[in-house]
Amino acid sequence: MLLSKLNNPMCSNRFRKHFRWLPFGVLLLFSFSTKAQEKPTEINDLNQLWNQYGLSEKQHAGLVIHDVDLHRDIFSFKPDNFFIPASNIKILTMYASLYYLKDTIEAGWYLESGDSLIVWGGGDPGTLYPDIDTTSYFIDFLKNNPKFIYFSENHFQTTRFGKGWAWDDYPFTYQCERNAFPIYGNRIWIQRTHDTLTIVPTYLASVIQVAKDTFNDTGKSEWGDGYFYTYDGKHEIEEEEIPITFFKNDLKYCWSEATNRQIEYIDRPFVPGAKPIPGSLRDTLIKEMMYESDNLIAEQLLLACSQKAFGEMNEELAIGRLLFGPLAEFKQDVEWVDGSGLSRYNLATPRLMIEVLSQMIRVKGIDYMKTVMPAGGKSGTLIADFKGKNGLPYIYAKSGSLKHTYCLSGILVTKSGKVLLFSWMNNQYQGTQRELKSNMEKIFSFLYDQY
Repeated sequence: MLLSKLNNPMCSNRFRKHFRWLPFGVLLLFSFSTKAQEKPTEINDLNQLWNQYGLSEKQHAGLVIHDVDLHRDIFSFKPDNFFIPASNIKILTMYASLYYLKDTIEAGWYLESGDSLIVWGGGDPGTLYPDIDTTSYFIDFLKNNPKFIYFSENHFQTTRFGKGWAWDDYPFTYQCERNAFPIYGNRIWIQRTHDTLTIVPTYLASVIQVAKDTFNDTGKSEWGDGYFYTYDGKHEIEEEEIPITFFKNDLKYCWSEATNRQIEYIDRPFVPGAKPIPGSLRDTLIKEMMYESDNLIAEQLLLACSQKAFGEMNEELAIGRLLFGPLAEFKQDVEWVDGSGLSRYNLATPRLMIEVLSQMIRVKGIDYMKTVMPAGGKSGTLIADFKGKNGLPYIYAKSGSLKHTYCLSGILVTKSGKVLLFSWMNNQYQGTQRELKSNMEKIFSFLYDQY
């Protein structure tokens, strides 16, 4: 069922130490030579294949293919050009999460003062999110605490929407609001069987206009002051989601309903000595973010990184710390503004993606990376694309899609067992995405068979 929760959350391999205690060497990249006598036969063929399909003639395209064992590129085309990466930016958010966050992230922080319990949200997106297998410790903690509960959002020092997000995406769940206390994935969940509806949170059920007709239509008004759900009765069962617009008291009442406790707000700066409240498993969130390209999880993870490092939620702080710290060598290769890739202000080079993937493989290992990234023909956003022969996946990668944009960065395991990293960015492409993917797959298949 849509609203059921599992009691045994999945937990994958974990860090025992922070990234900051590990060496972050820079892998030396070698540019692909244009001299025929210096190129292996298969690279000659790959170059001809690239030219044959004209994959850079009608769009802005860049591709880097990197041999992990040899520590060098075997093919590169515009490796240092900037592209809008779309959801490939989640690769950087994953890096940030591994760098800043422990195995279990904080759902909140609390301070007891007399008969009061003051709580600051940790930004954990897993609280009562039906798509995520996680514990409800935060909810139980609030339910069972006898003190008066006060929420503070003083540490939320950013905006509900990110810079460069499209204003007209407000009715879609891929652009949910950000906040310090996410709950239910910051969505309204509608489950219908015939004419019987279950709506969570029930607090918002009264403001949804429900109608039965010969078509389906679900969404909300531009200002978020009204929701609507129109359904076609010929479909017996249906599930829908609507992003919540949180007005002044909406978040408070949603949490009060979930905990069966009265919750009030107080404007109190975050106290460094506040005690943590355990939340979701970091790797569970990372996997959901990568598999389903969940934008809310990505945004909230980056805010959780900022809260952990600085005591306030501001994505610019977390990004700045990384770009002037472990990624300082590559800060000239990126304009990074959000956690999800929704923003068209983001710019990145294929070379940057290769470097970040390389560093995560060095620390976490190839098996971990294959576990948390969608597998071609098998899982997540790649379930229908880049299928391997005999049903065995050979592509493990993060896709990124916006209008006229399709990017794919990840791992390719060849028939011989060699591990290649690739970052392929396509901007301003015309035609269908299916046609583009078909030509990309020809290159990938060649690599699988020949390298």
